Amino acid sequence: MSEFESIKAIKGTFKLGGVRMNVYLYLIDGLLIDSGPKRLQKEVIDYLSKETYNQIIFTHHHEDHTGNASVLNTNVPTYIHPAGIHLCEQKPHLPFYRRVFWGSRKPFTPEPIQHPLQTKHHTFELIHTPGHAPDHLALLEKEQGWLFTGDLYVMSHPKSIFAFESIPDVITSLEKVLTYDFDTVLCSHAGVLPNGRRRLEEKLHYLRSVQDQVLQKYNDGKPASAIQKELFPTKHILNYFSLFENSSKHIVTSIIDKGGSR
Repeated sequence: MSEFESIKAIKGTFKLGGVRMNVYLYLIDGLLIDSGPKRLQKEVIDYLSKETYNQIIFTHHHEDHTGNASVLNTNVPTYIHPAGIHLCEQKPHLPFYRRVFWGSRKPFTPEPIQHPLQTKHHTFELIHTPGHAPDHLALLEKEQGWLFTGDLYVMSHPKSIFAFESIPDVITSLEKVLTYDFDTVLCSHAGVLPNGRRRLEEKLHYLRSVQDQVLQKYNDGKPASAIQKELFPTKHILNYFSLFENSSKHIVTSIIDKGGSR
C-alpha cells in the first residue's frame, strides 16, 4: 500500500509465463474504487479489515476489477455503470489464461449509477468512457484535479489490444476526458501518475496517428493482415499467452470496422 495525498493505493503484482502486470485499487474518503482480482483476495480482505469504507464503485465489470466483489461488505452501497449490471449478475465465461492469471469471480448485483458520487469531503463526477468495456467509467474529482481512469490509460503506446476493445471508441473517450480539467491520473494498472494529463494526451496523439495510418493503407487497397505486418511487425509474449485474444490484429480491425470506406 502507498499513499498519494489522501488517497490510499493498494497494489498487487502478478507474474505468469513471462507476463507481469500490476493492479491497483484505491481507497479515498470512505470510497473504495474497484476490488482487485480474486487472486488478490486474501491481501484485499486483510487490508480492508483494518480500514473503513462505506461505498464501493467499480470502473467496469472485468474480473481484475470486480474479482472480490462478492466477499466485500454487503451492507454498503455498491455501484457500476448501468451497462455493467447484467454483466456482473452473470458468471463470467473467461478464457483459460484470464482464469489462471486473475482468477474468476462469483456473480453479484451492484446498483446502477450515472449521477455524481458524493463522499464526506469529495464529489466525483462520473464520465462514461467505453472502448475497453461498454460499462467503463472514469471518476473526476474537480477540486483536487484527480482523474481515476480504470483501464482507459494503462500505457501511452499500446501495440496490441483485446478482441473486445475498440480503438475508435477509446479515442472518443480520451477526447471526452481531456475536455475536463485535471492533473493527476490514478490508473488501475500504471498507478498514480502526477503528470497524467500529459500521458493521456500522448496516448490520444499516438492512437490518432495509428488510426490515420490504418485507414490510409486500407483505403489504398491493403488488407488488414498486411497492415498489421507493416505497422506491428513484432509480437509480445501476451499475444501467445492469450492465444491472440490480445493482438495487434484487433487494433487494425477495430479501426477498419468503424472507419474503413473502401
